[in-house]
Amino acid sequence: MAREIREIKKQITDTYIANAVVKETYKLDPVKTFEQQFSKVSIENLLFETIAFALWFFEKLLDQNKVEINEEIAKSRIHNQKWYREKALDFMFGQSLSESDQYDITGLTEKEIQQAKIIANAAPVKMQGYLRMKVVKRKKEELHPLSPAELKAFESYMNRVTDAGTYVIPTTNVADDLKLHLDVYYNEMILAQDGSRLDGTLQHPVIDVIHDYLKSLRFNGAFVETKLMDEIQQIEGVSMVKIVAAWSKYGFYDYESTQNPNVGLINEVRTADAGYMKLDETNTVITYKPFMEYE
Repeated sequence: MAREIREIKKQITDTYIANAVVKETYKLDPVKTFEQQFSKVSIENLLFETIAFALWFFEKLLDQNKVEINEEIAKSRIHNQKWYREKALDFMFGQSLSESDQYDITGLTEKEIQQAKIIANAAPVKMQGYLRMKVVKRKKEELHPLSPAELKAFESYMNRVTDAGTYVIPTTNVADDLKLHLDVYYNEMILAQDGSRLDGTLQHPVIDVIHDYLKSLRFNGAFVETKLMDEIQQIEGVSMVKIVAAWSKYGFYDYESTQNPNVGLINEVRTADAGYMKLDETNTVITYKPFMEYE
């Protein structure tokens, strides 16, 4: 970054008056500055001001050259999926882009900036011939799909900032439904036969843990049956848990569908098409079975 002219001149004059020959020739006082011993119209002062300006101008040219080089590098770089995700999160609804594909946030407060950044999570998925971008927003701590207007603006933004030749198709959907059939073996001294705690502190501890597990998953991360079992078995009063079966569905598919490998019966691992899941409590079956281990 280019130095200020006065900073450059001070460095020159400090070096000049510290020179022994100059001190002797001009009979300089070592405790005084250059300005205190040379007038503004002196040849020495005018010369050093000219040199300082020339050096400042040269440094400014170097700065500009660096900016242009970085811009060219950025234009020529093939970006990875992490870059696309970051650009998606940078989207500001209702704001226009400058020619440099950057938002001009001049005059906006931090609150206004954060309100405009509506994308809560994004996951780029490489498809055949295009890049699918799964996106959601957040309302009251819950994930929700974008509105049609928001999605249209986001699509325009992404295809403006992405690399030439890369076509981005954004998608935003409600959560995939998760249906479970569980056998929960419980300690009768802690839990009731409906799964609630006998002390009355929790009505649905197993259901609560399932919700918490689904919320803890990274956006577009995998649901893993074994990990869910581990979480449920951490509940006080739960001795064992068996996932008899698990299913998921989205869109027009149903739980029994076999046409799509990403719906229907789950074989240990499933990544939600929408990028996130919610428990279908209506169709989930949890059977509580008393079990007590004796030493």
